[in-house]
Amino acid sequence: MTLLRPDMTANCLRTYLEGFLPMRTNLALFALLALTAVACGGDSTGSSPATATDLCAGSGAAVIVDVKEYAFTPAAVTGTVGQSVCWANTGRMTHSVVPSGNLSGGTLPPGQTLVRTLFASTNYVISCGFHSTMTGTLVVN
Repeated sequence: MTLLRPDMTANCLRTYLEGFLPMRTNLALFALLALTAVACGGDSTGSSPATATDLCAGSGAAVIVDVKEYAFTPAAVTGTVGQSVCWANTGRMTHSVVPSGNLSGGTLPPGQTLVRTLFASTNYVISCGFHSTMTGTLVVN
């Protein structure tokens, strides 16, 4: 006894395969999206973000201040006349270093440094011209 006629077998097979086409299309789309996410997801070199110490290396600065997002770290630093201080922007925003008194400051884009030599024994209040809540102190002995 034959359950399926030959023409029914072809129709069943075609229906069976058509049912998988949308699934195959979805799997292909998922694979494409997954590969795109992996390709765009990170640093291909495997390097980690630069630290303030890394950025200031070679500057000769005895005092290093990390400038990141909304803080100077450490907020209070001490140096000696003749030493240099290096401010390093390890964040993603541009900042500025605005010292009170006669020490000149400047704009500090991400990944850049600002190095100043300390010439006078005094206290400075340091602020960011772009972010008024960012403040720190520099004591020069």
